[in-house]
Amino acid sequence: MATIRTGASAYLKYEYETSYGTGGTPNKKFGLQDRLTNWTLTHNRIDMPTLNQTTIANYAYGQQTGSLSVACVLSNPWIFESVFGAPSTGTVASGVYPHTFGTTAGNKTMNTLVCEVGYDGDTADIVRTLQGCVVNSLGISTSIGATVDLSVDMTYGKESGVNTTLGTAPTEPTEQFAYTFAHGVVKVGGNTLAQVQDVDITFAQNPSLLYGIGNNQAVSSYRQIFDMTGRFRAALLNKNLLEGTLAQIAKNSSTTYEETIGGSPEFELTFQSTASTTQNEIKITGTGLAPTDIAVSGIEPVEPIFEEINWRIKSATVVAKNTQSGPE
Repeated sequence: MATIRTGASAYLKYEYETSYGTGGTPNKKFGLQDRLTNWTLTHNRIDMPTLNQTTIANYAYGQQTGSLSVACVLSNPWIFESVFGAPSTGTVASGVYPHTFGTTAGNKTMNTLVCEVGYDGDTADIVRTLQGCVVNSLGISTSIGATVDLSVDMTYGKESGVNTTLGTAPTEPTEQFAYTFAHGVVKVGGNTLAQVQDVDITFAQNPSLLYGIGNNQAVSSYRQIFDMTGRFRAALLNKNLLEGTLAQIAKNSSTTYEETIGGSPEFELTFQSTASTTQNEIKITGTGLAPTDIAVSGIEPVEPIFEEINWRIKSATVVAKNTQSGPE
């Protein structure tokens, strides 16, 4: 009888490639409670019917493409390199290093990953190595009473063979903490938002894999427009965000048109491992903030009034502070 396996019999780890599809030695964790939420591989089969029959006569095969979705609790900052490039590490102060992602405005180069997934098989172990993984989107979301959740959606263009020798599980980073909503701060237009109920932000690279004649696997990848969008829901405290939205559409002659909402910072989302220290902190700062829409709910008896804003930013930087001199 076949043995039913659980996640306890598997591992997942990744590393950045020096060039597309070159692989490497994976040993990084995406985060705490990491898990695969979707994993598919297709070879783009081409069905070929023929005259004088109604069934398929032959198959032809095109390019190889895979997709991989990872979800985890945000506990270290190193995955930001996949969309912003390698960080710039500043001067250590009191044992804390600042790592800044996104210092190169309009970064055109994508950092690709190699991922290794291993799990016990009934008769032989299975280890699959996925090369040339490009991150389609990187999402961060949290709500009251919850952890800060990370989702990574990837596409990959190279996988060949199956190894039967399991590797070791990835090493836990020295400084790894589960970031939570309780130690988060959201600032918009220079003001701190109070009573925030939930917030999320998504970095989408809109990448494409590049194929060439004579090979069913991808040979490179390229990035198209870099989208940075998000949403938050908070208690309605004043008219600032409404006025900012009206100013952007120039509702009447008394309203001066403004392309973005302004303020300093225009957008800032901060998570700390505790409420009293910046030793372990991730801060996302955005510029060029423009609300997409504003919705108000709760105008009814005994219900709190909330406003929900969907927005977009033009550029962003991520500064992570911890006691590591660099990625482990």
